[in-house]
Amino acid sequence: MKRSLMLGITFFSITAFSFSQKISLKMGKVKLYEALKEIKKEANVDFFYSDKEVNVDRTVFVDFNNTDVEDIIYKLLGDTYSVQKTEDGIVLISPRHSISFKNEINVKGVVTDNDGLPLPGVTVLVKGTRQGTTTDFDGNYSILADEASTLVFSYIGFKTIEVEVGGKNQINVQMVPDFKALDEVVVTGIVERNKESFTGAVTTVKGEELKAIGNLNVIESLKTIDPSFVIVEDNLLGSNPNRLPNIEVRGKTSISTDDLRDEFGGNPNQPLFVLDGFETTLRTIIDLDMNRVSSITVLKDAASTALYGARAANGVIVVETIKPKEGKLLVNYTSDLRVDMPDLTDYNLMNAEQKLEYERLSGVWTEGISSLNLSQFKLDEQYNEILKEIRRGVDTYWLNEPVRVGTTLGHSLYASGGAENVTYGLGLNYRNQEGVMKGSGRDTWGTNFDLTYRKGKINISNRLRINGYDAQESPYGSFAAFAQANPYFRKTDENGDVTRFLDINDYFGTKYGNPLYNASLNSEDKTNNIQITNNLQGMWTVNDKLRLTTGFQINKLTTNQEVFVAPENTKFSGVSYLESGTYTHTQTEDFSYTLNSMATYATVLNGKHSITGNLRGSIEGNKSSRLGVSAVGFPLGTNGNPAYSFSYSPNSKPSTGQNEYRRVNLVASANYNYNKLYFFDLNYRVDGSTVFGSNKKYSPFWAVGAGWNLVNQFDLNKAVFTSLRLRGSIGRTGNQGFNNLSDVSIYTFSTYINSFGQSLDLSTLANPNLRWQTTMDYSFGLETSLFKNRITAQINTYKKLTDPLVVKIDLPSSTGVVSYPLNAGLLDTKGMEVIFRGSPIYNLKDSKVWTVGLTLAAVKSRYDNFKNTLQSLNDEALNNQSLQRYKDGYSPDDLWAVESLGIDPSTGEEVFLSADGNPTFVYNTSDIKKVGNSRPTLEGVISNTLRVKDFSVSVNLRYRFGGDVFNNALYNKVENINDRNVQGIDERIYNQDLRALTDRWKTPGDITQFKSITNFDAVKMSSRFIQEENVIIGESINFGYQFEDKPWMGNIGLKRLRLNAYMNDIFRISSIKSERGIDYPFARTVSFSLNANF
Repeated sequence: MKRSLMLGITFFSITAFSFSQKISLKMGKVKLYEALKEIKKEANVDFFYSDKEVNVDRTVFVDFNNTDVEDIIYKLLGDTYSVQKTEDGIVLISPRHSISFKNEINVKGVVTDNDGLPLPGVTVLVKGTRQGTTTDFDGNYSILADEASTLVFSYIGFKTIEVEVGGKNQINVQMVPDFKALDEVVVTGIVERNKESFTGAVTTVKGEELKAIGNLNVIESLKTIDPSFVIVEDNLLGSNPNRLPNIEVRGKTSISTDDLRDEFGGNPNQPLFVLDGFETTLRTIIDLDMNRVSSITVLKDAASTALYGARAANGVIVVETIKPKEGKLLVNYTSDLRVDMPDLTDYNLMNAEQKLEYERLSGVWTEGISSLNLSQFKLDEQYNEILKEIRRGVDTYWLNEPVRVGTTLGHSLYASGGAENVTYGLGLNYRNQEGVMKGSGRDTWGTNFDLTYRKGKINISNRLRINGYDAQESPYGSFAAFAQANPYFRKTDENGDVTRFLDINDYFGTKYGNPLYNASLNSEDKTNNIQITNNLQGMWTVNDKLRLTTGFQINKLTTNQEVFVAPENTKFSGVSYLESGTYTHTQTEDFSYTLNSMATYATVLNGKHSITGNLRGSIEGNKSSRLGVSAVGFPLGTNGNPAYSFSYSPNSKPSTGQNEYRRVNLVASANYNYNKLYFFDLNYRVDGSTVFGSNKKYSPFWAVGAGWNLVNQFDLNKAVFTSLRLRGSIGRTGNQGFNNLSDVSIYTFSTYINSFGQSLDLSTLANPNLRWQTTMDYSFGLETSLFKNRITAQINTYKKLTDPLVVKIDLPSSTGVVSYPLNAGLLDTKGMEVIFRGSPIYNLKDSKVWTVGLTLAAVKSRYDNFKNTLQSLNDEALNNQSLQRYKDGYSPDDLWAVESLGIDPSTGEEVFLSADGNPTFVYNTSDIKKVGNSRPTLEGVISNTLRVKDFSVSVNLRYRFGGDVFNNALYNKVENINDRNVQGIDERIYNQDLRALTDRWKTPGDITQFKSITNFDAVKMSSRFIQEENVIIGESINFGYQFEDKPWMGNIGLKRLRLNAYMNDIFRISSIKSERGIDYPFARTVSFSLNANF
């Protein structure tokens, strides 16, 4: 709008400018004249100004909520203009004569955000005056001020900063984000979206929140916060620091079999991990220094994950690390101490006297029943010898021998700083982690160097990361060997020496190895790794609406594993010395690259139509190789040097493997927001890959999302409703977690020469028509915040239909290949999740807040359309006594066995329910049916957090209700104890669960759950061993205290000091008694953390 200033002064009576009216404007980045036009409409005023004196074409940022019109105009104009109002409501704008200062200087500078990017529209005021200005699009400002005055910098979404001029002519400022404002942005790893207008189902967690749960790794902390993010408990490996967790986000989308995992592949149900904008591995995230993490975002539905197309069906975990900050050198140091204590409370083993009594009742010492083939006199003699030992006090507790209290000590240091155009950051970290089994551990280390250069509209950043680990497995081997050790055997002989075999008196005539002896040998199992990653990113801000970015990553990884089992090990008892001792060396090399470019366009039309669009292309390549050597036969006393071995392993030779794939994709996305009422997301991506069939190299993926802001739509009472949104999405995503598939058949050279000469063997049979595994994802959610965020709640429901599935099936030996990939069936997964938090005490003024929270999740899955395609897998499961089946109408979590009616009191035999509904003593595999489901009915976390000024305490309890488990302790240590197994060993020599003595049938009329104590028949899978488990776990308890702005801190340059104490998995209450941590025990943890900022 253009008007004459002189006409305004001539014809209008001018009064002091004053409004009692308040309005709300949310327009984002617009021209000043567009903002004034909207103010005219909302406040019913008119403006008069001269285009020559008022630059109305400059860009301003408009985001005001219930703000005085006067304040809005001053903030937009920057107080460099005089504003007056006429009696008729016309506002006159003219240049303001600058305030004169006694010692006036011109101060210039650049204002940037926490990432070093320029911030346009920042208000800069001389404190105590109305002298002010705003930054231009490149973040530059210039203002006249007194050399002793103070400048005040303010911007929506950032904390207000005051800086003393101190006679300086150049003052650059880096704004600090307001943590509340951080919640308004969703980081997807490719683009950023305003949370208010984003239709996807996401959870964003700040680094401080993760560190408040625990200090091991970000994955363990994240499971406490988001109910859709589940770590499946590993009952074999327990707390082994070298294991990789099995992770699911919103259930399963794939069939997971051993054929779908190899040294290059992973779990096809595992989510995709993204670190600082580039895809990475679970191992990298596990070993990542927690103190470097700025935030983690969990993308769950198609609207949020479709940007990743063929990799997104299982969800995406986006990790952002801390970026260097401009200004004075800042140093952050963190020290973490963890104490892990082995949890052996779930072991219910016999003591020496109970074990001998069990042997007596089960017939070990009864002629005719005993497997020792001795006369009763001799049996009684040996029994009495053992009894004498027990009477002398021999009652060996073997479980404490291989375990220890493990300690972990970690250090993390990060320094950052920089000048106007260059910022830098240098980080170092090291962690020495001891496992609870002696000799096991993991040392991780890393360094990173971050460099950012900004000049005008160009921003270039480079992030170099070098990290690695050294991992050791325990020389004590499997914990199960110590759980089996007989308690009436001594650990050492009369001289205190550890013997090779336990049964030194030869009671059983069996070479029963002493697990302590094996631990004393020089066997080892170690792995070392080094990884180098470089991320280069560039950005060009073409104008206030268009931005171009590009990124390039290269990654090189080398892993070496050596496993040596000494020839003296008891497992080689009776084996030729030429084959005693084994050595295996495996080396894996991995190289990958990623190149991507993206254009982003954003604009606001008429103050109501906010549009953001992105167009991005990417190419990726990965090449992995493996070399393995296995040798056998070592002289006694050797250290595992393969040069001393007698030969390669029988019928073997050095092995190699290679896996190479390339991907290309193009993605377009758009976000539209109409007047803060309705918002839409649209994503379309095309992927090309060499993973699937050569005739099916390309596949499209897409998603559409919509949302509705009910607070703005119905003008709800904002004192009650801070926000209320409905959102939903539908889309098609994919899964490429099958790295060992091949789009072409592969032949290898045969080592055998026939009459026709040299030959080739078909090693991999390709399926050129193998279709991509795709998932249709439907999601709906409701989000609300009440009473100024005092109460927040989120409810999500979803459906994921994966069709077709990719499965590897066994082929007949006549084909010359083991398996063949094909498309078969579908998997339908449905679920819901709830996140609720409320604060009974919410006194921000006095810094007193008490918050209670509840999360819960429920998931159900169902197979369909298999018909008989997977019969070979079902036959294999039957032969291996697996509890899993692949059948239409049933879940991948279903447990299959013959239904048991219990133990017949008169005979001590098990009674089964046949398929026709009749009781029978005969176990028939045709009677196998679904008898349980391992997926919990409900799972989640109950949390309590109290903050009083600088002190905080939080308690997080995990609950799981309704899931069925197969109780291995009942199956293997109460029953199924053979008097002579396939190795010819009487398993009664091993220690067993106490219930094998107390709860088994002994005499007619006994009402028991378990068969006769003298029944040694092999036990088949039945529903007797499947039990419903309800669990409460003390997952995280935290105490924290923070020192900030204390007088004593300034003397040592300390800005902030944070102390934390944790307890993780400190207790576990279960409705069943089952052994946990079969090969490696679980642990209870107490830890401490110190964080200092200088």
